[in-house]
Amino acid sequence: HFARYLLIQKKFSDRNIDDDFKQTFCRFYILNGPAGLNATQKEKFFELLISRRNNLDLILKALYEIPGHRDRHSLFLSFGTKLLHTLNNFLPIYDKNIAAVLTLNSPQQRGTLEDRIRNRIEIYEELKFKSNILLARNDVLDYLRNIRKEIPKECHIISNVKLFDSVLWALYSVEFRKVDRGR
Repeated sequence: HFARYLLIQKKFSDRNIDDDFKQTFCRFYILNGPAGLNATQKEKFFELLISRRNNLDLILKALYEIPGHRDRHSLFLSFGTKLLHTLNNFLPIYDKNIAAVLTLNSPQQRGTLEDRIRNRIEIYEELKFKSNILLARNDVLDYLRNIRKEIPKECHIISNVKLFDSVLWALYSVEFRKVDRGR
């Protein structure tokens, strides 16, 4: 898990956005999945990443303009935040697992495009707010310090934000799948 993440971070910081970077990024962040991006959307995504576009509103609109699977237009909050995190690894990443664990508001599916974009930005602000509060707690920081003792030394450069993201993913995998299976 962390080896691919570190490869992405290293290649990006070296401005080495080659095919290996793109393939690793797509696999790591699941850009290829059924709810992922098609080839044209991925091309736009990497164009935004290379040009270091760090405005979520702009990212959401740019990806929305390109029809995706089944010729649908979608707002990709998760992928937009993965782009932002790559630019600044102190920014959290949104996805449905993190949203479930942190009980974030749900994305609106109705309303104007501007209303739905504003909703996604509000959800991301809520994620940043909750993440900042939790990452300021001593018990959370102690937990992350203990995890760092268990992971390889080369992974110690990973930000607390990304390490916390990984912990929340693991928590979701354990706790929420129990609920899904009726336990």
